[in-house]
Amino acid sequence: MDISQKEFFEENGYIVLPQFFNVGLFHEVRQEINQIGQFIIGKEFDFDTYQPEIMTPEKQSQLYDRLHYLPCLSRLSGNLDLLTACRELGLTLPVLMGCCNMRYDRPHDIKHLFDWHQDTLYLLGSVNAVTAWIPFSRVDEHHGTVQLIPRSHQTGIHPYKKISDKLIEEQRQFLQRDLSLDEDVTSTPVTVEADPGDLILFKQMMLHRSLPNMSGRVRWTAQIRISDLAYPGFLEAGCPTGDKKNIFYQSYPGFIHPLSVRYENKSR
Repeated sequence: MDISQKEFFEENGYIVLPQFFNVGLFHEVRQEINQIGQFIIGKEFDFDTYQPEIMTPEKQSQLYDRLHYLPCLSRLSGNLDLLTACRELGLTLPVLMGCCNMRYDRPHDIKHLFDWHQDTLYLLGSVNAVTAWIPFSRVDEHHGTVQLIPRSHQTGIHPYKKISDKLIEEQRQFLQRDLSLDEDVTSTPVTVEADPGDLILFKQMMLHRSLPNMSGRVRWTAQIRISDLAYPGFLEAGCPTGDKKNIFYQSYPGFIHPLSVRYENKSR
């Protein structure tokens, strides 16, 4: 990786590395998904085909839950080239976070999309943490993709609000259905376009959102979350993660306290 790529990543908070993964690894992914899909959904299941006639909500939920435990996802998470790229981009001691997953996005489904947010809000981790966004099919505005706000990672945690009735307690986990951004995003986003085998890496402090899949095919993607254990202050803070601690009990550089939310919930 050359110095211009590193500088671009540090300045803008993201990078797209074309043809990063070996095609053989992606063949393994397709094969494993087909195997588990045919077991859960039925022998007609096919990775490349959208089949609403056999994909009931119950079966889709079962399939989606099992995708988190595919052996190929572990191989992606521990991919040496991926970890090397993270080191070259400034993560001194990359370590996996607890939220590595795979997404199955149906055509024209807007229910499960995520609006503008920062991953750090829910996952915590170090300031230097990154998300590896890995497509297994073409991603663009038509097929669904991710939009990013360049340089938005440089200003710390953006204002947010609690949108659920969940009480604020130190050991309680907060998800995207509990917290949302509390500001309008007016900056011009970058709409990522990528092909299978490409790697999209962005800092978890970056504002981003997902776009709906408007094609006639399923959009398959994996998300690998990687923190930097050696980032200053992370170890001293107890290596916080989103399942052991929440954002109301963890501060970051540039952190903006939503005082009204804190006051309202600490009085309960």
